[in-house]
Amino acid sequence: MLELYKSLVRPHVEYCTPVWSPCYQKDKILIERVQQYRFTRTIPGFSKLPYYKILELLGLWSLEERRNRADLSEVFKMVKGLRQ
Repeated sequence: MLELYKSLVRPHVEYCTPVWSPCYQKDKILIERVQQYRFTRTIPGFSKLPYYKILELLGLWSLEERRNRADLSEVFKMVKGLRQ
């Protein structure tokens, strides 16, 4: 189930995030709900656990953390001259 999510769902949610990275809290919450309610709550035995505990058990990051990491990576590439 985890591999299916990582390969089929998450790429659609993260498509072009460096370009359109959401700046409004409402948008961030709506995007995070895909992972929080649609995926992690469907795994048997995880429905009663807190969201961040589920992420820890599955070895996942929140989508906001992944966006922040992607933004930092792009800035690093620009500073080092790897991107123009």
